[in-house]
Amino acid sequence: MNAWWSGLAPRERIIVIAGLVVLAVLVSWLWVWEPLTSKRSNLQAEVSRLSTDVAWMQQQADQVRRRANMQRGSQTRESNGSVLTLVEVSANAAGIRQPLERVQPESEGARLWFDGVGFDALVGWLGELERRHGLQVSQLAVDVNGEPGKVSARVLVEPQP
Repeated sequence: MNAWWSGLAPRERIIVIAGLVVLAVLVSWLWVWEPLTSKRSNLQAEVSRLSTDVAWMQQQADQVRRRANMQRGSQTRESNGSVLTLVEVSANAAGIRQPLERVQPESEGARLWFDGVGFDALVGWLGELERRHGLQVSQLAVDVNGEPGKVSARVLVEPQP
């Protein structure tokens, strides 16, 4: 290689060096710079698309929250018959339907009489009525029953304001 380089005239050496510089720049452009700029523009397009998706998802999430709030509001403002049905169905699901002796409509809610119900089960069920169904306990009277852990209770549940 040295012999070949030595055999070149100074003018030919300059042309070869210039050609190598142009070749190096061209290779750098094609193998380094162009892929980087192409990847960058692809990533910018992806970020733009994902930002649009995020905006759409946030809008949908807001609509879902509004619908859920409207449904919760309509559940708490149901008529007496619906509150009575809700009380009986949820008492059955909680396993305290048997000791529920009487259910009577009162104003917007219902008055309930229990005899021999487990205290823990009753309190858990009342908490569930408040959390899941939008009912609140307006009045509660609890009397000790003969069995340990069992009570007699009179409860007034009403929709939350």
